[in-house]
Amino acid sequence: MSQSYLSHADVARQITDDTPPPYVDSSVPVEPSQKRRSVMRVFSKDSAGRPSFQSPVRKDSGEDPLEMLRKYDTVIIVDDSGSMRGPRWEEATSALAGLAKIAAQYDSDGIDIYFLNHPSTARGMKDAAQVQELFQHIRPYGYTPTGERLEALLNDYIEKLESAKAQQTKGNSRALKSIKPINFLVITDGQPTDDPISVIVAAARRLDSGHFPLSQVGIQFVQVGDVKLATDYLKALDDELHETHKIRDIVDTTPYSNVPLTEELLVKVLLGGINRRVDNHGAQSVMAS
Repeated sequence: MSQSYLSHADVARQITDDTPPPYVDSSVPVEPSQKRRSVMRVFSKDSAGRPSFQSPVRKDSGEDPLEMLRKYDTVIIVDDSGSMRGPRWEEATSALAGLAKIAAQYDSDGIDIYFLNHPSTARGMKDAAQVQELFQHIRPYGYTPTGERLEALLNDYIEKLESAKAQQTKGNSRALKSIKPINFLVITDGQPTDDPISVIVAAARRLDSGHFPLSQVGIQFVQVGDVKLATDYLKALDDELHETHKIRDIVDTTPYSNVPLTEELLVKVLLGGINRRVDNHGAQSVMAS
């Protein structure tokens, strides 16, 4: 499939305000006992009165759990299938706008965004307004080829790793160091129409065979909407895949449906695929209690 690329300038051409879009409040109040800080704790006001991101710093140590993102390239894959039309597309836009703005603060190259069906790819996205502008040009259609898109991206990345390792054995000690680990975020509403399981298993086995670090590749599935069949499918990917196939655990899943973009949710989404502690025990395991 040929791809067309939207440059930084193309996406931002008509953008004059980088203020993030409004975030949808949950219909269920967030109780203090839940220890989930609201979106207003994540976004305060800067000197110009615009929303400004505050890192979720641990009070006990002063550490920012999202700092590990600086070591990674962040790649977001968006489900633009027909079932995403309407409110789900708006919800995905809102979620991605917030994630993109925050992730880009830790990835100096900005983040890359791919779609399951649309051939366009946006590289180096660094703010929420660019994401909104990009989504205005995409119309959801077609089926849900999650496995196909993941396979293309994973194969391309792992081939680079394997090539760099071969160079390293020939004396180029810096070959592998030049390739950053990668953090995939897949925003989808449900079950794929192809077979991402085989793709993920094959990729994990190649990583295991090459003895690459366990944190080299992570895949986070973010579910928008609340279709139970899709929830069960994604949960099985997270909980059962590595044990059933005896492979490394590179998958996490997080539901996102009309909830505030809290600090805890941000940490879970952005780190769950690359930090097994967050995957297994939740965001609070790396945040202040």
